[in-house]
Amino acid sequence: MIETTERPAAAPATMVAVSYPKDKEIITGSAYTFRVDACAAGHVEISIDNKDWQPCRRAEGYWWYDWAGYAPGRHQAAARLKPHHGGEKHISATVHFQVKPVK
Repeated sequence: MIETTERPAAAPATMVAVSYPKDKEIITGSAYTFRVDACAAGHVEISIDNKDWQPCRRAEGYWWYDWAGYAPGRHQAAARLKPHHGGEKHISATVHFQVKPVK
């Protein structure tokens, strides 16, 4: 679960952001890869539907999370940047999206 004691930092909202899916995007298919932008050094995690934070992998200048086995319907995701030096965590805005089954 997302820890309820955490609050988005006062730093700019662009410190970390879920780039894909876009807000209100419709996803189809049996697997999806989230893309997260983070403009500071650290470690990035993602939480989907307010569940546990999952580590993202770094490649090509972005952070990525591979998602599979999900159900059709409405979902949401937020990303979190944890600085290497142990500073304050930054949490992105929540992205809302929908999964439609492949026909």
